[in-house]
Amino acid sequence: MTTRRHILAPLALLPVAAWAVWASGTVEAPSHASGPFHLPLDDSTALWRDLAQVRLGGPTGSPQFPDRVSALNGQSVAVRGFMLPLEDGTAHKRFILSANPVSCPACQRPSPASMIQVHSLAPLPETAEPVLLTGSLRLRPQDGLFYRLERAAVRLA
Repeated sequence: MTTRRHILAPLALLPVAAWAVWASGTVEAPSHASGPFHLPLDDSTALWRDLAQVRLGGPTGSPQFPDRVSALNGQSVAVRGFMLPLEDGTAHKRFILSANPVSCPACQRPSPASMIQVHSLAPLPETAEPVLLTGSLRLRPQDGLFYRLERAAVRLA
């Protein structure tokens, strides 16, 4: 006797199986019109290209920042990205800003170099749309993610 579970369970697993085939490399990964980043490179997104150049090295495997990125430590920057809340709620003062939305299969895989921990001045409403933030960039190699944006505020385009 066939039950709904016998029919629906394989259908529910189909997206997971498709992802596994794509992730294993047996099928060519989808390409993205913007290269490794979801948003086209412009003045508000070019910072991601530089931040992604960090490499792990040395005897402790610590991040090695290029000179261009090291010079930004403590400087005011503007960057556009996608909000990844750390808690439930409709507005957030602390969250992750990602170069790519987590749900984009054609984008570069998330890594500590493509995410910034954000501490905003005021709670920002949660959104799936890209946000443009300004703030002071800090290099934070000992805290998991490599970067933190302090005193962040939304900048209207």
